[in-house]
Amino acid sequence: MYSEVKRNVERLMQVDPATVLGGRQIGLEKESLRVSASGSISQVDHPRALGCALTHPSITTDFSEALLEMVTPPCDSASAAVEYLSGLHQYIVDRLPSGEHIWNTSMPCILHGGDSVRIGQYGSSFSGQMKHVYRRGLALRYGRRMQAIAGIHFNCSLPDAAWLVHANALASSADNLTSVSLEDHWNSLSSEEQMKFRTNGYFATMQNQLRVGWLVPYLFGASPAICKSYLAKNEGEELAVWNDTTHYAPYGTSLRMGKIGYRYSEDQPIDLSVRHTSVDAYIDDIIAHVSTEHPPYNKMGLHDANGQRHQLSTSRLQIENEFYGSVRPKQIPDKGQLPILALRERGIRYLELRSVDVNMIKPAGLDLDDVLMLEMLMVFAWLCPTAPLVDREMSGCTENVQIVAHRGREPGLVLKGPRGDVNLQTWGMAVFDVLTPIAQWLDQDVDEPLYSRCLTYFRAMVEDPDNTPSARILKGIKSTGSFFEHAQALSLQHHDHFAKLPVNPKFEQMLEQHGAESCDRQNAMEQTSVGDFETFLADYLNQVNKDAIAKL
Repeated sequence: MYSEVKRNVERLMQVDPATVLGGRQIGLEKESLRVSASGSISQVDHPRALGCALTHPSITTDFSEALLEMVTPPCDSASAAVEYLSGLHQYIVDRLPSGEHIWNTSMPCILHGGDSVRIGQYGSSFSGQMKHVYRRGLALRYGRRMQAIAGIHFNCSLPDAAWLVHANALASSADNLTSVSLEDHWNSLSSEEQMKFRTNGYFATMQNQLRVGWLVPYLFGASPAICKSYLAKNEGEELAVWNDTTHYAPYGTSLRMGKIGYRYSEDQPIDLSVRHTSVDAYIDDIIAHVSTEHPPYNKMGLHDANGQRHQLSTSRLQIENEFYGSVRPKQIPDKGQLPILALRERGIRYLELRSVDVNMIKPAGLDLDDVLMLEMLMVFAWLCPTAPLVDREMSGCTENVQIVAHRGREPGLVLKGPRGDVNLQTWGMAVFDVLTPIAQWLDQDVDEPLYSRCLTYFRAMVEDPDNTPSARILKGIKSTGSFFEHAQALSLQHHDHFAKLPVNPKFEQMLEQHGAESCDRQNAMEQTSVGDFETFLADYLNQVNKDAIAKL
C-alpha cells in the first residue's frame, strides 16, 4: 500500500524541503462556548470589550451569541499559528463577563433546551442581517442544539512550487528541482495555466485527505462522551450509560463527527450529495443545491408568524456554508461575491480541514504536535497519486468516519479500504510507514526534529488505542465522576492558566486596535446599508442564476 507515495518521498529526500514547500502557510479557527460558572451556556451578549463579531479579523462568533470563534491569520509555521491562538485565549479570558469561562471541549453541557442557544446578532447592516437570518435558517432546519457543538478548523496553503511538482508527478527524479528552475517554470505559465495547476493540485490533495479522513477522528477525536442534557428523546440509545448525566461510546472517539453530532437531519426526500470527482462537478453540485428549491423548506416559508425572515431561501442549501464537508476547498470572495463563485472564477486558494475536535486536555484545545501532525497528513495527501474520488469510494470514506467516530478503538475494527475491507490498525500503520520519511524530510537542516518527534507520539496511538485522546478523556471522566465534572474542572484549570500568563504588550495592543477598528467598520457598514434588505438579499442570492446564464 502507498508504494508510489514512498517513491515520491524518496525522490524528494534529495531536495531541501524549503525549495518545494517553503512559504506554506497554516491557519487555525477554534470555536468555544462561553459558559457561566455553573457550566450553562452564557445568555450574555458577545462582550463589547472583544470588538464587533461581524468585522473582527480574529475574534468573532459562529452560530450562537455565546459560541466564540478564534481565528489566526495565515502563519508561516505551525508554532506561530499555535502561539497566536494561545494569545487569543489569553486576551479573551481577561475580558469575559464576570464569572464566565471558556468551555474547552466540543460537546456542550447543561443545555436548557434549544432556546438556551441564542442566535448570534451582528447589527443592522445588510451583511449583519444576512448573517443572522442564515443562522435562523439553520435553527429552523436542524434545530439550535446541534449548533452549540464546537470544533477546530485547520487551514493550509502550499506555495506555487508545490503544484508544479505535483502536476509533474515528480517526473522520474528530483535532480532539477531547484528553486530557480521551479520559479522560472512557474513564471513562464499564463495566469490561467497557473490557476489550473494550483486548483487541480489542491482538489487532488483534498480527495486524498478524504480517503484517509477516518484518521482525524481516530487521532484527534476528543468527544467520546456526552451530557445527557444534549440528547433528545429516543436519541443516543446505542450509547452506554455511565451515570444519570453522562452517556458514552465505550470505543468511541468523536461523537461530534458521529450520527448525533454536527450533521444533516435524516431527511430522505432531500439529496445533498456532492460529487468529488472533479472541481467542476463539485462546484456545479453546490450551486445546484443553493439554487434548487426543497418543498419542505418552501412549506416553512421565508418569514415567521411575525413577518421576520427566518431563512435566506427555500433552497436545499441557503448558501454553500451549509454544506458540511469535512474538507472544503476555499477561495476568498470579493466584496458581495458568493464564495462558490469565487472558487469557480479564481480557483482554490487553500484547503480547510473541519473534523478536528476541541481537546479538553490541552489549554488551547490543541497544541503544536497536533498541528504538525495535521500538516504531515496534508503533505501525505499532496504526495499521493491523483485519482477521481467516485461516488462509491466517497460513500466508503464517509462511512469510515462514522464507524471510527463511534467505534474507533474497538479491537479488530475493519474499515472500507481502497481495495476492500482492511483492519484499522493495519491501514493506519501503512500510512505512518510513509509519514516516517516525510517527517525526516521536513526535519532536514533543523536543530530539533519536531516532525519526527511528533510522529512517534501519534504512532503510539495507532499501536495502542489507549493512547488516543478519546481513551484518555474517557478515563478522566470515569475517574472524576461525570462528563460535566471533568470538562468543567479542566476548563477552569485552563482559564487560570491563561489568566496567569505574562501579558505580551504588543499582541494586546494589536488586538485592542483590531477591536476598535472592527466596531468602526461595522458602524460604517450600517451607515451605508441604505435601501431595502430584501432587495439586497435577492441580488446576492441571484448570483447563482447569473452564473448559470453565463455558462450557457
